[in-house]
Order: sequence, then structure tokens, then C-alpha cells
Amino acid sequence: MKKSGCLIVVFLTVALTMCLFVTQGTAGEKIYKMKGEITAIESAYNTVVIEVPMGKRMFTVAGPLSSEAILKRGGQRVDLTDFVVGDEVSVKWRATDKGHIIETLKGN
Repeated sequence: MKKSGCLIVVFLTVALTMCLFVTQGTAGEKIYKMKGEITAIESAYNTVVIEVPMGKRMFTVAGPLSSEAILKRGGQRVDLTDFVVGDEVSVKWRATDKGHIIETLKGN
């Protein structure tokens, strides 16, 4: 009886430890991908505002480009100055304590 009780405790300890490591490994920041229209660009501050339709409402993705941001237009790498207000774009972004960070901006 003591041996089976010990085995159960060991099993539960191993299972809980594995859950802890799996949870920590997947707790990274989530990257969101959306499509919308650029409504503002501030090149001096490397920031973009994109309005994304979500049902009857609009969701605003606004923030600076990450230092490793990928900007593409027609499959070619471009600068932020190659985008204009009104462009339809795909945006990948992540949320931080300070707001949105734009990781990828792609236009046609």
C-alpha cells in the first residue's frame, strides 16, 4: 500500500512539473494578424494607425513599428514612406503593457 501511494505522489509531482514547463514555454506574446485601412502615418515617429472592421464596429491598431518590422508592398521590401493613408494592408501586431507594436505591414 505504501509503494502505490509513493508512486501516485511521484506521478503527480512529475505531471505538475511538466505542466509548469509547458505553460511557461507557450506563455510568449501572441501575434495578431488583421486586415484594414491605414488612417494615419507618422513617419517621424515610425507609427501607423490602421482601422480594422470587426462586424459593425472598427478596431484600431495603432503604434510604432518594431525595430525588426517587415514592411512590404507588392512582395518587395519598402519603407514606411511608401505607404499612404487609405492603403488596404495586412498587419501583424502584438500587445504590450504600453500599447501595440507593429511587426509586419503588407500592402498590395
